[in-house]
Amino acid sequence: MTRPQLRAAARVARADLAGRPVQTALTGLAIFVAATALVVTLALRNGLDDPFAAAHDATRGSHVALSTGALTPEQIERLTTHRDVVASDVRPEAFASAALTRNPVDIRVQGIPRPDAAVDVPRVTDGRRPTAPDEVLLERSFARELGIGIGQTLRLAARRGGTDTTLTVAGLAVTTQQAEYPRWNPGLAWAPDEAVTRLGSGTRVAVRLADPERTSAYIAAIEPALRGRGITDWHAVRDAVTDQARTSTIIIGVNTLLALLAVGFTVATVISGRVLAQRREIGLLKAIGLTPKGVIALLVAEYAALALAAGVLGLVAGTLIAPLLLEPMASLLATPTPSAFRPAALLAALALIVAAVAVFAALPASRAGRLNTVDALALGRATLPPGASRAAKLAAALRLPATARLGVKDAFTSRSRALLTVGALTMMVITLVAALSMEATYNRVIEDPALRAKPWDVRVEPGTRGEAEALRTVRSQPGVEHATTIRGLAVTTTRGEAQARALGDGFERFRYAVPDGRMFARPGEAVAGRGFFERLGAEIGDTIQLRAGDQRFAVTLVGRHVEPDNDGEIVIFPAATIATTGEPDLIAQLAPGADPEQVARALTARGLEAELTSAEVRQERADIRPVVYGSSALLVAVALVNLLTTLLLVTRERARDFGILKAIGLTPRGVLAVVACGGAALGLIAIVAGIPAGVVLFRALMTGMSPSEGADIVGTPGPFALALIIPFVLAVSALAGSLPARGAARASAAAVLRAE
Repeated sequence: MTRPQLRAAARVARADLAGRPVQTALTGLAIFVAATALVVTLALRNGLDDPFAAAHDATRGSHVALSTGALTPEQIERLTTHRDVVASDVRPEAFASAALTRNPVDIRVQGIPRPDAAVDVPRVTDGRRPTAPDEVLLERSFARELGIGIGQTLRLAARRGGTDTTLTVAGLAVTTQQAEYPRWNPGLAWAPDEAVTRLGSGTRVAVRLADPERTSAYIAAIEPALRGRGITDWHAVRDAVTDQARTSTIIIGVNTLLALLAVGFTVATVISGRVLAQRREIGLLKAIGLTPKGVIALLVAEYAALALAAGVLGLVAGTLIAPLLLEPMASLLATPTPSAFRPAALLAALALIVAAVAVFAALPASRAGRLNTVDALALGRATLPPGASRAAKLAAALRLPATARLGVKDAFTSRSRALLTVGALTMMVITLVAALSMEATYNRVIEDPALRAKPWDVRVEPGTRGEAEALRTVRSQPGVEHATTIRGLAVTTTRGEAQARALGDGFERFRYAVPDGRMFARPGEAVAGRGFFERLGAEIGDTIQLRAGDQRFAVTLVGRHVEPDNDGEIVIFPAATIATTGEPDLIAQLAPGADPEQVARALTARGLEAELTSAEVRQERADIRPVVYGSSALLVAVALVNLLTTLLLVTRERARDFGILKAIGLTPRGVLAVVACGGAALGLIAIVAGIPAGVVLFRALMTGMSPSEGADIVGTPGPFALALIIPFVLAVSALAGSLPARGAARASAAAVLRAE
């Protein structure tokens, strides 16, 4: 390409961008929206990669922690110098209560570690660390559950012989010492050592091990000297956090994958459609001597420059918008809020957008560059195939009005652009179906808690009461139909450690969801999650050897149950199978018609800590909705801009045809109808393709992202819910078509034909 040719080509490109400011602005807007959606999507995706592991690393979480009374220096040394320990932390701890609700709320207050401490450093998310002796830092889920804000004063009543004290909330923090409140009680707080010492004289010892999987061996080594003390294994916290966030993580992951696909469709549609509409400019470039390669290079450079400018603005917008979705996601997963400002990720997103624009500009430009120069200059488009398109023939066969036939024909003038637009709209429909499927999945789990491996209505912690007394109290509570015990324990298999649960007498009333095989019926039988079967290479009917502590026993696997915890590596059997130790929790099923909340309140008033299974799932659903619907709104915006750009290109290409039609009597209202029908035709095809594709794709992604439970818990929206998508998509199509339709309706037929 010579220098004069290059200058002429640059002038043509500059004139094209400046001469059609509306279309240039819309193209830039489409890239801007795509870049914004991409940044938000990548930020969400980053926060989903093993959220517990990320939080555990960020807070330098312990592997084993002991909450005890006063310890001697010799005991502390034995705990912290064990051969498996690589780091440890010893801090004062006290138990207190505060009158924050009708019943006093229990709070565990620990000394706040230094920021550079090696174990269990809370990550401050709101406010600041305490700097004065009368300040306190609260665990975030505890503070938000009870509506406690920064600056609020807490009057703490000592529980074990200490002195009451008043502290001011300086900030909120996340930790991996325990799972989200109120699922894990008591609430957690950190204060300066002198404030904790006033409240009581307990000690907390936390350690990190060289091998995190050797917690059972470490606990077995130190437990004889500390039998009866509070020991927390990090596996229990991880399982609780994973269980609580499992379904949410899957659904958010599905939504972000759909968002990435929608971004790709948008860029492809807008850029390739715009290039295909520039055939007259391409004819001018070829007329001054540019080769097809030169044409491609010029168009790629033109749109890459536009993508760079719009992409940078999109990165800024995405960085500002992402926290609105990241914060509720982090709250849901009980993890630190990830930052959307990640320079490497932002640069990668910008490079991806520019590269996608370059590719989608080069492909149609290479086709357009091969056009006959005279044809390109004559009509500004390729010679249309003779006869009506298949879409137009179908419209005629259905005896649609003339305006509808014209709209359908115009929408499919460029088959490739129409297909890309339908693809983008289909992604929007799939996203809407995914949002409805999320609601259906949560409704299904709420109605059948066995799908969360919790075939009970209420779980109760005995507290200071013994097992027998607590069980009698629960069984005597009006509204409770059945109650029994459940114990969690670690077991050793031939392939390493696994988690187990033991159900007490009356277990046959608590039937787990068992899609393969059957529920156990007697001691010695067991059901297990998919991950347990896969880890051991076992099948239903196999007898496996297990060890719990010093006890060796065998169980026969009679079924596979739906298990969200620990990747499905859980085995469940009757408690009578072995002699279990330790205080169990209690589980209860309610009688038909009983008010779950009233029963839970009554049990709490009788000194037991009761948790409703459905309340946990309902809260999880409420937390995930802003994330899913926020990202879905972004995708609707992407589809809207996509369709708007397509219809603008159609009206630009068909300006001469509209001029002729108006000259022979087509009214402005008729022009509006033609453009609206074109958009509606594209939307209807997207609906027909997108609804079944959305149902199938959501199910497939749920299964692929969570083989242990996805296929078993996924719900399908009802026909009425799916039918609501139709008017929504048609409304989006009408909104997208209103601007180009009004422009075409207002254009003077004489002016258009004279220009042509």
